Amino acid sequence: MKVRLHCVHCLLERAINQTKLATDDPDLQMQVAAKMLDFLARNLTENSVPSHIGTDRDLLVQQMTGKDPYEELKIQSNKMALDILHELKQIVEEAGEDRVRFRKATLIAAAANAIEFDVSGRDFDLEELRGIIDHVESDLAVDMIPEFRTLVQKANEVVYLMDNAGEVVLDMILIHEIKKLGPRVIAVVKSGPILNDATVIDAEQVALGDCADEVKETGAAAIGVNLDRASDEFKELLNTAEVIVAKGMGNYESMTEFEPTCPTVHILRTKCIPVAEHIGVEKNKNVILIRRP
Repeated sequence: MKVRLHCVHCLLERAINQTKLATDDPDLQMQVAAKMLDFLARNLTENSVPSHIGTDRDLLVQQMTGKDPYEELKIQSNKMALDILHELKQIVEEAGEDRVRFRKATLIAAAANAIEFDVSGRDFDLEELRGIIDHVESDLAVDMIPEFRTLVQKANEVVYLMDNAGEVVLDMILIHEIKKLGPRVIAVVKSGPILNDATVIDAEQVALGDCADEVKETGAAAIGVNLDRASDEFKELLNTAEVIVAKGMGNYESMTEFEPTCPTVHILRTKCIPVAEHIGVEKNKNVILIRRP
């Protein structure tokens, strides 16, 4: 997926927001802004991929400020998600039949892509969580959950590409349901801080390794899947996978740049117009979409 005009605004706005999170020094903030404008002027073209140029933007902010802007917010996100994990498990347990449980768990994974976990002091109760999941169902613009379940039943192994901190906790509910259908699950996190994406540190904080059969890394601090930056081990994992679950817009933006080598299940909310239009749905809709070789 290539950039659109909307992406230019988003790239700049996120850069400014990250800079303000990383430093209170107004001089340094202006230096970062000037450098960012120069970088985009020299590198942003109609052939740019949003997630790839977004990676360069994030790394530039980190390099100039000497800080991961999202470090504290990710800790808060993980804690908040862990606080509601028991209640969400309860909702899945109440579903009873395996098919319905799998659907509920998938909807929770989709909801996780929309919930703002990093809002300080945010509390959820069980009824609100039920409402969120019902809203995910009603906003489901692409529903390939039955096909998703069939793929999982036939697979020996599923590669699960994680997205954000906080969100990763709710993905563990779906990982549990996938494993109940038979396959091993390899959870994949980023190898360094980028956006608020889950890293090995986040995986340890939420005990992801106790849920997935194995936790691996992409080999890079990069949004989505960047084959130019990824490790050979990760690229081999993708090339030999039977089924891939890819969470979030960054994975969708980047993975649509190459043909899938196996059925790839994208679970995301269309938070921006370019992604929504690329999929063919409205903005702010939930999507469970399978791309096949």
